[in-house]
Amino acid sequence: MIENFIKLKNLNWLFIFLVSFLSFVGLIMIYSATIGEESKIFISHIYKILFGFFLMILVSLIDLEFWKRNAYFFYLIGLILLILVFFYGYLGKGARRWINFLGYNFQPSEIMKIFLIITLAKFFDEKKIREPRDYLFLILPIILVTIPFVLILIQPDLGTAMLILFVSIVIFFMSGINWKFFFFSGLCTIIITPYLWGGLKVYQKKRILTLFNPESDPLGSGYHIIQSQIAVGSGGTFGKGWTKGTQSHLDFLPEKHTDFIFSMLGEEFGFLGTLSVIGLICLITYMAYDITGRFIHNNFNRMVGIGIISNFFFASFINISMVIGILPIVGLPLPLVSYGGSSMLTYFIGFGIILSLDRNQS
Repeated sequence: MIENFIKLKNLNWLFIFLVSFLSFVGLIMIYSATIGEESKIFISHIYKILFGFFLMILVSLIDLEFWKRNAYFFYLIGLILLILVFFYGYLGKGARRWINFLGYNFQPSEIMKIFLIITLAKFFDEKKIREPRDYLFLILPIILVTIPFVLILIQPDLGTAMLILFVSIVIFFMSGINWKFFFFSGLCTIIITPYLWGGLKVYQKKRILTLFNPESDPLGSGYHIIQSQIAVGSGGTFGKGWTKGTQSHLDFLPEKHTDFIFSMLGEEFGFLGTLSVIGLICLITYMAYDITGRFIHNNFNRMVGIGIISNFFFASFINISMVIGILPIVGLPLPLVSYGGSSMLTYFIGFGIILSLDRNQS
């Protein structure tokens, strides 16, 4: 009991405050998005935040050695869950991504991101690069990434699949692999791009093409981007005021409490509001990178930390870029701000691991 109290005392409470404040921003935005409707969504989100906060503190008390020791076991669990989704998953909005567990829909692809990061970090920590030209050992980690990537892609969930790929590339880079490997991989990607394009769903192709000319189908594939840009632009500098957004409350803005909550934020709190949230995301990212950067002689801890915070940053960047029309719409929520259970809880678990890293330096 005393040992756990000391661990709690040594936690980075400034980092916890920043994470909690970002969650609070999401809470007030979801209240605005659901006002006048059923309060079930808002109440559910409160419970998820509280449970997520509890998970974050609980995970922060667990030493990193536990994750390293059981990394491959966790990866196997994540893989089994992804396979179960393929056969028994809940079908919603044209995608089979969720498993119903005790009445709650759980998305295994979210927790798989954490398990994959830990697994890759363990592999590269134990497999030291001795010969720069000997890259046959990379076959195993490439397989470890490819299997969940493909399983998630066929759900279909292009956003999460691409996020897993981006974060994996970061960990590969952190392992000390020669830049020629990345050059060759990039060249191969360019060569197979036409085949990847042929494997995309029709709606996914439309989303990508619509990015360059949303006005070509303003009532179809371009509707989301156009309405999102109108909402963000109409907020001006200071916004229309909390709960007073017209695009969102008149139901022109789709998915306003999930994927497009940043658009609603821009409409109600304006440029200054969106800038504040972006600044908060950047501050959390900076603090986490600063924590993990201190592990110069511990590759596992360093790669786990950088992988987790890269997952958070890339997801934030993709979501914000998506709703303002810079990137195609791929259905990624804004971390800790958008409504969602599996996604939000996974980010809380990840931040708990970051806190554990920081505590081990105290």
